[in-house]
Amino acid sequence: MTLPIHDLKKALLSFLNEHNLSNKKEGMLINFAYKIEKINITSLIDPILQLSKKVFYFNRPEDDFCILAFEDTFSLKINGENKFSELGDKISVILENSLNNFDEISSVKFPLFLGGTKFNTGKNSDEWTDFADNDWFIPRFLFYKKDKDFWFIINFIVNINYSIEDQVNCLFEPIDKLNNKQFELLKDIAKIKFCIVERERKEWNELISDALSRIEEGLFRKVVISRRIIADIKHSPSFNFALAKLQENYQNCTIFLYKSENSILFGATPEQLLKFSGNEIEFDALAGSAKRGNTEEDDKKIACSLLKDSKNCEEHTHVIEFIKNASSAYIKNLRQFDTGIKRFSNIQHIYTPIKAELKSREQIYNLIDAIFPTPAICGYPKEISFKYIIDNEIFDRGLFGGIIGFISPGEMDLVVAIRSALLNDNKLYIYAGCGIVKGSDPISEFEETEIKMNPILSLFKNES
Repeated sequence: MTLPIHDLKKALLSFLNEHNLSNKKEGMLINFAYKIEKINITSLIDPILQLSKKVFYFNRPEDDFCILAFEDTFSLKINGENKFSELGDKISVILENSLNNFDEISSVKFPLFLGGTKFNTGKNSDEWTDFADNDWFIPRFLFYKKDKDFWFIINFIVNINYSIEDQVNCLFEPIDKLNNKQFELLKDIAKIKFCIVERERKEWNELISDALSRIEEGLFRKVVISRRIIADIKHSPSFNFALAKLQENYQNCTIFLYKSENSILFGATPEQLLKFSGNEIEFDALAGSAKRGNTEEDDKKIACSLLKDSKNCEEHTHVIEFIKNASSAYIKNLRQFDTGIKRFSNIQHIYTPIKAELKSREQIYNLIDAIFPTPAICGYPKEISFKYIIDNEIFDRGLFGGIIGFISPGEMDLVVAIRSALLNDNKLYIYAGCGIVKGSDPISEFEETEIKMNPILSLFKNES
């Protein structure tokens, strides 16, 4: 990869001098965007992963949108029992002392804070120790693609003890390494070793049977139970290969990767939690699942049956009801669109898009607290099903089922981190869950989790 470093430095220094930073304020955040030539962003993943301990990738092929960020200029880590809304005040303080060139060069709203929030804050197990409960950061460098345009964004915080020229020269050192260093070419297909033992099936059946008995008692109407399999991995996979394959096979999903220290979370999620721009909000109600057919005719029959299946329709209705009720205090002009089927290469879901307007932009963080976690990943009612999951699942979900995305002034794009895995040293943790409602069958639900693990498992060769 070759970035026009000389031109970048010249343009950045010109911008800074133009705004007379001789009287610069300590701690001021500088955001600078520079338009670059077309580049294959995904191909940069492996070199950047070898270079940096903080990496974030977010790609939505369907929208021709991709970001890749690395190094952190500012980290916002909040541990313990906390809410997403705790981010709001802290982010506002940062934005009060900032300077950027965004309005001068484009109408694009560039991402600022990237990161994630765990499904359950306050429960930090060993496998998730590299991520805080709320773990967000402003990257030093960000590649951004939207439609046919490519940008390179630089973020840094002013230090009054050094000249602007010295800070800019120091800032570009990682880019020099990326341009000049020879990186190890990783193998395309990594090998893993795992097997499903009968004990796990027995424990699963017992847990689902217990959840069904709680539903019969009226404790909750739905609860989402998840599985985790652990595989030994022989060598680091090529994420260039893995993410490109996910991008090719799951065009209507969001492909994501988040590296912190020695851990990498990655996956291809079909579930949008919330998109927010201006005052307009989009929600996705996505729940109720079935396999894909072997032929187009078979596929349509399965989809038709899915839309008529009482168990799956009830599961989907819970999600819609919850979104409407939980968000009602914060939104107006809600529009619910026609329910249909959203197909993915290995599974299909019942899908209902919902749009609304935010009453007050300042309340967006509180709205997210109100709707997260949704019944699609937790259950209904939320508080009771959430407690059941914490008390009965034998592992910590961490960022699985949590929030992944980006936050900018006046804009958010947040997805739910499902269909995902965590790579930590020589272990690969693969997660999947399914909604349990009245009429659920433990064997069928186990098979559903197998289908949901396929996107990750297809990236590796199993030697068990």
